[in-house]
Amino acid sequence: MLSNSPFIVPAKPVLRIRPPTGDAWLHEVKFDGYRCQLHKAGDEVVIFSKNGREFTNQFRGIRDALPSLPCKSANIDGEVVACRKNGTPDFHALHSGNYTQEILCVWAFDLMALNGEDTRALPLLTRKLKL
Repeated sequence: MLSNSPFIVPAKPVLRIRPPTGDAWLHEVKFDGYRCQLHKAGDEVVIFSKNGREFTNQFRGIRDALPSLPCKSANIDGEVVACRKNGTPDFHALHSGNYTQEILCVWAFDLMALNGEDTRALPLLTRKLKL
């Protein structure tokens, strides 16, 4: 049951003037969307903002698509973005609420739990490959 699911808070990012270089670093693009956590348990879905606000009904298209993921349960860290027809983010549409559910997408960054297993102890690259 999702109502008993703990809210998993990802680590806070460290801001720098320039990103680090080298093969040991992974970088995430900031799409000017809403950072979120997607919680799926069977056909039940809850979407939370990074501050714990529930976004489930606001992003119904994403909510309705998540039960089709090929797993029993998952907690995914991502970013909800409104996308133009060419695939680029539409910051204004998302933040003004001037969008349809069909143009919403999620950029998934991390898999924090899968099928009841807390995956956060796994290396980040392993979690990203499981996505």
